[in-house]
Amino acid sequence: MSKRAIIFDIDHTVFAAEQTLHDGVADLLHILRRLGFKIGALSGNDHRALVRLDEAGIKHLFESVLCSDQLANSKAVHGVQRMLYELGVASSDAVLVSHAYADILLGQEAGVAKVIGVSHGMDNVRPLKRAGAHHVVEDIAG
Repeated sequence: MSKRAIIFDIDHTVFAAEQTLHDGVADLLHILRRLGFKIGALSGNDHRALVRLDEAGIKHLFESVLCSDQLANSKAVHGVQRMLYELGVASSDAVLVSHAYADILLGQEAGVAKVIGVSHGMDNVRPLKRAGAHHVVEDIAG
């Protein structure tokens, strides 16, 4: 079996608010690890995203986290490529999960196998689909 990876957007996809995880996130991450997925995270913000993950008690579940102060414009194709390199996974074996239209486009441009949009109950299903999301779920634990 080849290595598989899931890359999450941190802000507003994993976290509902500054210090609050969306419901079910920690459980989902544990399940994905048990299933053998490599888990990565991208943030357009600085290293404080790492602190937030640590304070939420889930940082250890991510094999790689890339923030803007580690790589300029971390949420660009070269950021996804670096994440895949660090995880040791081909783009054809990776999924990107985000609430953001721009991130869905990024996943498509980076050539990941699947891009999953998360609506969080907002009226953004159509824009996420239009951006190229293969699936749109209401919440991350969906």
